[in-house]
Amino acid sequence: MAWDVLIPIFLYLFVTFAIGGMLHKHIKHRKTSFQEEYFIGGRSLGPIVLTFTLLASAASAGTFIGSPGVAYDQGFSWVLILLTQVGMGVYILGILGKKFAIMARKINAVTLTDFLKERYQSKAVVIGSSLGVIIFISAYMVAQFVGGARILESITGLPYKTGLIIFGLAVVLYTVYGGFRAVALTDAIQGIMMILGGVILWIVFMIKTEGFTGMIGELSANHPEMVEIPGAGGATPAMLFSYFMLFGIAAIGLPHASVRGMTFKNTDAMHKSLIYSGIIMALFSIGFATLGPFVKVMYPEIAVADLALPTLILDLMPGWVAGLILAAPLAAIMSTVDSMLLVTSASIVKDIYLNYINPKASDRKIAKLSYITTLLLGVGVVLFALTPPDYLQLVVVYAIGGLEATFFAPIVFGLYWKRANTWGAITSMYIGLISYIIMGQWFPNPFGMQTIVTATALSIIAMITVSYLTPAPSFQVVKKFWGTDKVGQPHSKVGGGSL
Repeated sequence: MAWDVLIPIFLYLFVTFAIGGMLHKHIKHRKTSFQEEYFIGGRSLGPIVLTFTLLASAASAGTFIGSPGVAYDQGFSWVLILLTQVGMGVYILGILGKKFAIMARKINAVTLTDFLKERYQSKAVVIGSSLGVIIFISAYMVAQFVGGARILESITGLPYKTGLIIFGLAVVLYTVYGGFRAVALTDAIQGIMMILGGVILWIVFMIKTEGFTGMIGELSANHPEMVEIPGAGGATPAMLFSYFMLFGIAAIGLPHASVRGMTFKNTDAMHKSLIYSGIIMALFSIGFATLGPFVKVMYPEIAVADLALPTLILDLMPGWVAGLILAAPLAAIMSTVDSMLLVTSASIVKDIYLNYINPKASDRKIAKLSYITTLLLGVGVVLFALTPPDYLQLVVVYAIGGLEATFFAPIVFGLYWKRANTWGAITSMYIGLISYIIMGQWFPNPFGMQTIVTATALSIIAMITVSYLTPAPSFQVVKKFWGTDKVGQPHSKVGGGSL
């Protein structure tokens, strides 16, 4: 067993547990309700932590393990596709931004479903959003656990299932214990590790190989299809537009990412995070996926494409450095899974249990149920991950698309269009969800575009058409979302910063 590689990773896992334990005190001595503290960190994030928790929740095993794996097989066309995610954080914070944060505070929302429930006043919307979260985020989490287990497998030679159980339990336990503050702070640490790991890897790669120009020349000679556009990745204009929707603007519909729009402490934090997020996401996207085609030159016979990057790291680096760098993709995976665990747990506890089963539950009972639900969800996902998919990135893409097709139209129209109503939201949400599943199964890539484009278009058309054909929202809803606050003045501040 490669202890020189494993020790830095085990030290990192120990640090995350320590952070979880330290920040558990915030839950015990909270100034806000348990729900607000545990699920969104008391709405107190500054710009650095906000940026990293937003991007680390989105840049996951797909970015650091799956994307180099796909690029290993498909070449630079996949790298071009992945660049469509660079503006993800800008779109999420820029479009949701201040209005989403204001309304979340005004209606005391701690989940995306809280917002949708108050905006559309419908059980069907709550149930539909909860189903979307549970189905697609569970699939997304399976992919993340698979990525973590494969890293441990490549490092230690441990059987895949053993690595899965070790990694899965580590993530689940610190998330259960520490809540959102632990998730946010470890996301920031993990994000910094991702950047440092990528920088170190590229420096060593350039020193120990023929450099970028030499590797491109060798790739062109031996694998010319890897440098062609559209190439095996199918990077046509239509498909690039599809992925711009999937990884870019439609990311507003990702519940685990959009909920970050409720967590910043003031407008200054949000504005700074808008700038930071574009820069950091570019580093994440370019830094790792670009290595995939070069690994093809160096190791053309890797059996499992998702092991392309771990193979390169272990071969180029001394053991302890390899451990530090491999902690970066592990960090990415952990930072996504912990966010998703909390979002899914909140959907069950807050959106279903508190709304429809026991609305009068005490804070203590909510806390106990939240811990148990988060633990059981994590264990359940680990069990599903015992049978891994062939391409981890394909599961990630499918899950992202399903979430976006379900939530994009109800969120955006709910924020910015007064006429959007209950029936529009119901039909939009269910048509987006069902059409995405059906087309993904039987009619993939209609019109030469990724399924997300057609499903989202149908969802938007349904929202507009049905909203116009059915009664407008009530006066109370319009007043709540576009009126004045309790003292009759325009609601104009978030936290300590002016808007």
